[in-house]
Amino acid sequence: MAQAAWKWMVVAAAVGAGVLACDDGDGNNPPPPTGFDAGVNVFRPGLGEDDGAPQGTPLSLPEGISFAGTLRGAAEVSGECENAGVESQGSGALVRVCVPLRNDTGAPVQVEFPPGLVVVSTSEGRGQNGLLIERTILVVPPTPPGPGGRDDAGTPDGGVEENAYIVPLYMYCLNEERDPSNEFMTYAVGPITSDDALQELLRLLEGKVIDSSDDVGVVQNALYSITEGRGLTTPDRNAIDDL
Repeated sequence: MAQAAWKWMVVAAAVGAGVLACDDGDGNNPPPPTGFDAGVNVFRPGLGEDDGAPQGTPLSLPEGISFAGTLRGAAEVSGECENAGVESQGSGALVRVCVPLRNDTGAPVQVEFPPGLVVVSTSEGRGQNGLLIERTILVVPPTPPGPGGRDDAGTPDGGVEENAYIVPLYMYCLNEERDPSNEFMTYAVGPITSDDALQELLRLLEGKVIDSSDDVGVVQNALYSITEGRGLTTPDRNAIDDL
């Protein structure tokens, strides 16, 4: 993928020095830093350490378009999706998901993944849920017929239809203490988030160009400020304003 080379260098930036620590090494949580927004709810379903289902509006696909099997994580090292039909979409570094689509209309169809779309980890363990920041619009070609193409779709072992159109979505982490994506993890498409703080962040990011590792780190750290229950800081807002 043309965009993949720099994106997989940003993991350290996204989870390194700028990320807020959760423990001081002695089992005690440090006091929250100053400068956070007041009145932020600590518990939000599916965010941070909350195990609930993320809240929001269900994603609606165009007529004739469907998911062609199980969503899986991209390759951990390269960040690429096998047999991808399009270049990577989005700028996130920690939740990289291969989305299989099927088009039964017989003609190309435009599909939109809106900012705020959430994917939910369905793997055993503690996989991170992901948030799409950028509006993604692409054209899905008609799916060619093929024997056995639908036989393994949606199976527990993570089957994907033979002729699926694979879309790599690069998303941001919503659960700081959980594990980033890899090719063994599975996901389900969640809602378009209705969380007020996340929606505000999306508004602040409208029109911004995220095209470097530093930019990705700014967005990821701002998300951690929200999902860990403290809210955006003044430095977060200043850094977003400078994007």
